[in-house]
Amino acid sequence: MNKKIVILLSVLALLMAGLYSCKTDTALSTIEYISRIDVIATDQTNLTADTFAYINFREAEGGPATLIDTIRLHTGRTYAIQLRILDEASNPILDLTDSIRHMGDTHLVVYTIDPVSGLIKSSIQDKDSHGLPLGLQSTWQTGDSATGYLRLILYHQPMGKNGTPTPGNVDFEADYPVVVQ
Repeated sequence: MNKKIVILLSVLALLMAGLYSCKTDTALSTIEYISRIDVIATDQTNLTADTFAYINFREAEGGPATLIDTIRLHTGRTYAIQLRILDEASNPILDLTDSIRHMGDTHLVVYTIDPVSGLIKSSIQDKDSHGLPLGLQSTWQTGDSATGYLRLILYHQPMGKNGTPTPGNVDFEADYPVVVQ
């Protein structure tokens, strides 16, 4: 009898150890990896929309982008801009845009345009719950024919978002060539 109890307890202990080792860590399983940012530009003159992609599966390692579309816009126009932020490393692909919107109090998208004047004038249209800019939606006004660059940076600011890029870390950075003609 004693031997049967020891065997039963041993089997039960092995079963419990096996179940415990298969338990998933929810903190690890919710890691999101930004691999793509789409700039969706809707021309307010004729309501046509174009999507410009920036794809980098090696962003976290500092690797080069695998695809960078040139943003091509018309002179003297106003564009409604929407960002779509994706994790294409997941299966199925995850659209992280709504998650970032819901966590807007800790995120900020900053647009830096070079040259500063004459190419695009950008104005953020969406705000977080404290009235600070978020940047997933913006309005762009184009100037005369010119070329330049747009640097788009998504900041994660869990400690002290104040509407500036100073606090926090960079979640993703994309440099797009821009042609206005």
